[in-house]
Amino acid sequence: MKRILITSLILSCLLLSACNDSTSVGVIGGADGPTSIFVSSENGDTVKKPLRMIKVDGKLYYDSGKVSDMTPRCGTLDGELKQVGAEHEIPKNDNECNFEGAEGYQSATSITKEIPINGEWVIFKQFDDSELDMSIFKYCFYLKGKTPNAENESEIVVLTEDINYNFEEHNKLFSSSQTPNDKKYRTTFRVYGDIDKWGISLSADKISPLSLNLQIEQFGGSPTGDLQTGLAYSLERIINDEWQPVPTIISNTPAWNAAAYQIQKNEITEMKIDWQYIYGPLPSGFYRLTKEITDFRAAGDFDTKTYELYFTIE
Repeated sequence: MKRILITSLILSCLLLSACNDSTSVGVIGGADGPTSIFVSSENGDTVKKPLRMIKVDGKLYYDSGKVSDMTPRCGTLDGELKQVGAEHEIPKNDNECNFEGAEGYQSATSITKEIPINGEWVIFKQFDDSELDMSIFKYCFYLKGKTPNAENESEIVVLTEDINYNFEEHNKLFSSSQTPNDKKYRTTFRVYGDIDKWGISLSADKISPLSLNLQIEQFGGSPTGDLQTGLAYSLERIINDEWQPVPTIISNTPAWNAAAYQIQKNEITEMKIDWQYIYGPLPSGFYRLTKEITDFRAAGDFDTKTYELYFTIE
């Protein structure tokens, strides 16, 4: 079953600006093809540049742009790194990187590695998709741009087979019935930077008519306390183009206990959501799960936000 990603926050950042006729492209060529790529418009509205990546234990990690503040720190590296290939090419083998200046890494969390570069420990974040064969992708880029009516610039990291992939191509995909994961394009991407102020995104796997495995990823953002969530949630289903509450099979409102679950920093916190005793087996359809997360500082001093997860029962 496919992992289903959140949400309207991310969707608002996906319609990215197209490159115009003033775009300049720089390519340094070699016998084996280009070795460096940088693309920008004359007014600086769009940017395309190589993305620093490493491969460790069969997983790809990309430069998140964030620096670790962890102290004290053991000086021993957990593994060595060797530069292989051009700076815009994805490392193919374990303990390889596509940039200079990295001798090795330290393991930090289940989704991050930290690399000493120029006196700083740079955080590299895992780029993973259980539904895709990551070996099909050859190139990695950082793309940045701004749509005419957008307040902020959009930033994404892209893995692709197409060395010419840019904002114009990305925009075409979201204006059509195709998606970047279609075999025609063999391209996948992640939103880069802090879209959510607490660094929260939701996904799910192991989806069935009775339950799903909820994954709460925290990375970046600026929470002011401890991030927590409870057991409570609600379910809605799209019917006749409208969201309607899923009817419960119990007579009373569910009584949730007051347990608080910590959401770990720079980690994925997993929770099984089992609704069979509240809603029964769900029929096929498109659903929305709503869940609250709290930024807890002290008793009576906290903020709460509502997050939404969309998923399909087939």
